[in-house]
Amino acid sequence: MGKLYDFLMEGEAAAQETAEVHISGFPHPFLIHSITEAENKAIRKTCQKVSFDKRTRQRSAETDQEMYVSRLAAACCTEPNFKDAQLQARYGAVGEDELMGKILKPGQFNELMTAIMELNGFSSDMDELRDEAKN
Repeated sequence: MGKLYDFLMEGEAAAQETAEVHISGFPHPFLIHSITEAENKAIRKTCQKVSFDKRTRQRSAETDQEMYVSRLAAACCTEPNFKDAQLQARYGAVGEDELMGKILKPGQFNELMTAIMELNGFSSDMDELRDEAKN
């Protein structure tokens, strides 16, 4: 078999990566971890809205990107744990989405999401290549 097959058989491909992210305004770093594609699909599925067109009898699913990004951030953050009920109660938030909105400023959220996207293998290079392909 091939080298990639041998690598996959060793089981090293799905290893979870972790990183510290220093966000301006916070004295301690955020701890984040990568997720698998299966976890990513599960998150994306919870953010889909299915609609049915009666005229064409077609179903279509749309992903709420804002909700997806927020849930991805919550799933990848180890410290702080945005799902923690005590932390949510401390800030008067219901759910991780609302808690992130109360704790983080928009620029801080952007810093965190940039680090999470890079850790999970999303890169800005792909966006640039996609834009070039469209032109």
